[in-house]
Amino acid sequence: LCGSQFWNASETWWTDDPDFTPCFEQTVLVWTPCAFYWCFVIFDFYYLKASLDRNIPWNKLNVSKALVNLGLLVITALDLIMALIKKGGDSELPLYDLDVWGPIIKFATFLLIFIFILLNRKYGVQTTGCQFLFWFLLTVLSIPRCRTEVRQDADRQKILDSQQDTKHNFFWEEYQFVSFFISFTFTCIMLILNCFADGMPKQTKYQRGENEIPELSASFISRITYRWFDSMALKGYRNPLEEKDLWDLRPQDSCSEVMPIFAHHWNQKVRKNYKGRARVEPKAQFSNGHVTFENPHGEKNGRKKGMASIMPPIYRSFGGVFLFGSLMKLFTDVLTFAQPQVLSLIIGFVEAHETDPQPEWKGIMYSVLLFVLAAAQTFILGQYFHRMFIVGLRIRTALINAIYRKALRISNSTKKESTVGEIVNLMAVDAQRFMELTTYLNMIWSAPLQIGLALYFLWQQLGPSVLAGLAVMIILIPVNGVIASRIKTYQIRQMKYKDERVKLMNEVLSGIKVLKLYAWEPSFEKQV
Repeated sequence: LCGSQFWNASETWWTDDPDFTPCFEQTVLVWTPCAFYWCFVIFDFYYLKASLDRNIPWNKLNVSKALVNLGLLVITALDLIMALIKKGGDSELPLYDLDVWGPIIKFATFLLIFIFILLNRKYGVQTTGCQFLFWFLLTVLSIPRCRTEVRQDADRQKILDSQQDTKHNFFWEEYQFVSFFISFTFTCIMLILNCFADGMPKQTKYQRGENEIPELSASFISRITYRWFDSMALKGYRNPLEEKDLWDLRPQDSCSEVMPIFAHHWNQKVRKNYKGRARVEPKAQFSNGHVTFENPHGEKNGRKKGMASIMPPIYRSFGGVFLFGSLMKLFTDVLTFAQPQVLSLIIGFVEAHETDPQPEWKGIMYSVLLFVLAAAQTFILGQYFHRMFIVGLRIRTALINAIYRKALRISNSTKKESTVGEIVNLMAVDAQRFMELTTYLNMIWSAPLQIGLALYFLWQQLGPSVLAGLAVMIILIPVNGVIASRIKTYQIRQMKYKDERVKLMNEVLSGIKVLKLYAWEPSFEKQV
């Protein structure tokens, strides 16, 4: 592939002066960021499609991004041309596959990023996490090659100083040296530029005023660190927060955006539950504050097949963000158990220092790795809970809107089947339960995964003694089942009491004049 050894453990691991092979630096350390971006570019497509804004004006930031990226394209294309010249010329230097495929892979990746820079400006996307992570990985993973190139250049200078007649033999190496450091400089510039968000779009679906939430215009690094929330925290630290201090709701989380999606999928589900349904696809539109719902009872000649479930429309409406949050939860669980393994390596390094001393750089690497894993887990876990709360909020918004709209449109005969208290509890309590459930719903698969990983790693440390803890967990399963069953029974009973209380309060408020005239306040107070 590259005319040299791909991996050499004696140079990389079992040494006091570690270094990767040139082949490894020019393949794995370069192609890994490229593969990352090609795998996760689908998120950039999603943000383009979901954007509610359009047409960011040209400014210093996006022009700089486009020009620097264009410079990288030119340098990469020049690398490919030089490799082809090297192949077709009279040079005695061999041409390897890496000399051709390396620039092609980088050129394709830089070209894709350049296209997305233009598309992000057109569709009003002010920041993108995939591009930031790509430039961050490419910059960090290029540092080992910087060290290698500097060392090789120093060796070449020594040879050139001793033999003046061999300068032409190093033309290709000197070109690679200059080309790499120009590319590395441009890469660092792109990383810095991606730390900032682009300007305000010209065309917005919703009016964006001074009281808009700063998250909309925050950069990716500001969002993962919640830097945009600092002003609110500081204001709350200095003075008690009031309603006027709060920011406007994000347009993506507003009822006007959430409800049409949910209504569309709900109408589809209702139609499947009735025979003789219309052939056209159900539509849900939001205009002038009104959502268009189709008749949930189907056509007049339709025959009901069964009650429509609320869960499939919820899955289809909000499942994408929920699945992305589940992926974050999986990464968090893996990182949770990766940290004890690194800590075990640190302990082993310290214990072996007296008997079989290891290079000092390994201990430093273990410590840095432990910090990186802990920081990554913190960032990802914060984003997981943030997204789960957003999904729960959207589900709650959709359910409250649907219940309230249904309550306004049901017939008088149907109203007799449900009390006002039951309807209020559906909107105030049951919808809130969905929001609370969403945050911890992933524990259905996450808890068994954590238990399995914990038992596996504990078995390596304690052996069969782990079975005692496993037995305790198994014994507690039926106990927890009984407790959960009792809690469910009490909650059902509590909901009935709430229904009765709300119904009684409604009667009290409706007939307050009669209560006052007959002095019935104490007796009704006791009943409430």
